[in-house]
Amino acid sequence: MTNVAVESLQTVPIWGQVLLILTGSVVAAKAIELLAYGIISRSARLTGRNYSNIFNDEIRTPLYLTVILAGVYVSARLLPQVRVGFFISSAAMSILAVLWAYAAVQFGGRLIETADGSPSGREFTPVVKNLVTFSIIIATFFFLLGTWNINVTPLLASAGIIGLVLGIAAQDALGNFFSGISLYLDKTYKLGDMIELESGDRGTVIDMSIRSTTILTQDNVAITVPNGLMNEEPVINESAPVRKRRVRLDVNIAYDSELETVKQGLLAAAEAEPMALEEPAPAMQFREFGDSAIVSQLQFYIKHPAQRGRARHAVIERIDERFREDEVEIPFPQRELSFADGKQETELDATDPVSERRNEQYGDQ
Repeated sequence: MTNVAVESLQTVPIWGQVLLILTGSVVAAKAIELLAYGIISRSARLTGRNYSNIFNDEIRTPLYLTVILAGVYVSARLLPQVRVGFFISSAAMSILAVLWAYAAVQFGGRLIETADGSPSGREFTPVVKNLVTFSIIIATFFFLLGTWNINVTPLLASAGIIGLVLGIAAQDALGNFFSGISLYLDKTYKLGDMIELESGDRGTVIDMSIRSTTILTQDNVAITVPNGLMNEEPVINESAPVRKRRVRLDVNIAYDSELETVKQGLLAAAEAEPMALEEPAPAMQFREFGDSAIVSQLQFYIKHPAQRGRARHAVIERIDERFREDEVEIPFPQRELSFADGKQETELDATDPVSERRNEQYGDQ
């Protein structure tokens, strides 16, 4: 039956064959499009995931044009003018290659977002996405060269020499590239993590590219750091392995204070703060006998490290209010000085600049 159809088609003039092939490719493209949409919609109902939007946005157009351009390619081979047919068929293949390369990059990103629920929850970092994009671009480039019958052997030979020169000239760029891959494989951090650098800069990771990592500080200042530097220096990841973090707050109390009253006041201040988690429960310890006070430490947990500054501020306000109600004194440092003649003893504030100068002048006598 197929042979009969082919023989019948051969009896039609060339331009008639071209027209029939093009018309058939359009009809086939529409049929395949509807069939694919039906399959994906049914899969979405079975799996509970909606992939139809991704299909419509990223795959529908390339799939539709692929069937049509396939018809253009086949009909171009029938044209008697060899050069014209070669040009049309090569152009059709080139358009297909570019369309599917772009669709592959976009489809991959959208598919990950849909599968994992949200972009911020992805385990695949932008470093890997950029690497895949780069690979697709290189593969598409060599495919286009082959489509137009361009010999790639001289290009590959030249690429070795050019690559050596570029490697020497771009050592830092290559180092940052491989450092980015190393950071991903080691799972040092990912998008959304709060990290602290050795320089003291602290913020949330908002971008990870092939060359650098960008963090956004709490002052809304974006800091871009080369991946090579991130791989060499210590990086504190406050969001891993869990985002829940403990806050430690040292509080000095006077020696004549009731310790049980202090303990209950500190715990009540932490328990009354909404940012302090109920589990693990707040705790406190008396750490040491200081020069002018008993040093106590209040410990409580927060659900995200970005809350640390605001949580400390709120709890300190509550502690001050509770201590005023319970008449608990927070003493200031004091120092007792004895003058050389032994006739006068004075108790002075250690923070007073006059007392500091007297101590430096007479303290060793």
